[in-house]
Amino acid sequence: MDELPLVVDGIESKIKRLLIQIDQLKTKNSDLNSELSGLKEIIIGKDEEIIRLKQELQTLKVAKTLENGDSFQAKQKINDLLREIDKCYSLLNR
Repeated sequence: MDELPLVVDGIESKIKRLLIQIDQLKTKNSDLNSELSGLKEIIIGKDEEIIRLKQELQTLKVAKTLENGDSFQAKQKINDLLREIDKCYSLLNR
């Protein structure tokens, strides 16, 4: 029976330590969730930049083709653009 208070004290100290660890882990989890949402926003911004740069590259390719005076390639690019416009138009009409 003399050991009972020692066992209870040991259990209480372990519980206090566990509660402290739980608080630390909750804080770390919150920090990581904040970091994750920030990184997701960065990814969304980079994806939008990639789309914009791809469109700009396509525009530059068309301009370069028309600038070179190669009529076959120019006609081919124009036909590609017209097909893309037709696809967009058909999607709008659905």
